[in-house]
Amino acid sequence: MTEEMITFPSGDVMLTGGLTRSAGVSGTAPTVIICHPHPQYGGSMYNNVVEGVMADIIPKGFSTLRFNFRGIGGSGGSSTGTLEDGRDVGAAVDYVSSLKDFVPIYLVGYSYGAWVGLYHAMSDSRIAAWAAVSPPVSMFDFSYLEDVKVPKFFVAGDRDDFLNLDDLKKLVEKVDDPKELVVIPGADHFYGGYEAQMGSLVGGFLGNLT
Repeated sequence: MTEEMITFPSGDVMLTGGLTRSAGVSGTAPTVIICHPHPQYGGSMYNNVVEGVMADIIPKGFSTLRFNFRGIGGSGGSSTGTLEDGRDVGAAVDYVSSLKDFVPIYLVGYSYGAWVGLYHAMSDSRIAAWAAVSPPVSMFDFSYLEDVKVPKFFVAGDRDDFLNLDDLKKLVEKVDDPKELVVIPGADHFYGGYEAQMGSLVGGFLGNLT
């Protein structure tokens, strides 16, 4: 499937992204917005985890939007490195919402992308479900995750140096059902060699929603 390179506004800057359109029989298709890891440490929409998710879900009939946070890969402005970057996630949701056939909307965030992505999702009822790939709970504060009613999925590797699995399990216990946590043996934070397994798990979760 061809990916269309796009731009869309986030406040006073323009963000770059890539959009794939599923040829759904009904004329609509579930759409997944994918948020990349930390912009200040080399993260971009071309990250291997982002592409691992896309490789699994596009053949299953999902449309996708991946985008570069501000300051990365042609996107204007500069990343703040804080939850303020959640405004770019909101801009991506606004863009997808303007495309009437791209429903429902799901969110996948990886690492830093999970931190800011889920923060935005807490206040955006247009996001019908979300998945967090290696949310760095030992580095960032996820205490904002309260009263989360939508379906949610967590996945992490058991060799991840950027999160403590006990901390992640406590976070998952805290949030409301429906929820699921899967730990991949042997995988670290960067998923080298585990992209397909991780993508299949995220894709399985999303596929069960449709």
